[in-house]
Amino acid sequence: MTQHEKLIGFFNSGKEITHKQAQGLFGVTNLSARVSELRGMGYSIYTNRTKNGKVAYRLGTPSKRMVALAYEIGRAHV
Repeated sequence: MTQHEKLIGFFNSGKEITHKQAQGLFGVTNLSARVSELRGMGYSIYTNRTKNGKVAYRLGTPSKRMVALAYEIGRAHV
């Protein structure tokens, strides 16, 4: 199983993940890069701050505005 698959499985559980957790659980050394790649694949991954100020990521649902904007951008490139 790839790191992307492991991360998506984790995100689908409804949990958020920090850099330290991603490294410990899945051996991910650059979570920001993996998140960027997953976003490029169409996943809506949101960045949050934990209570102690650490960056954490979670899977979310895009707003209607985000979907409409992506649709318009896609049409402009066809």
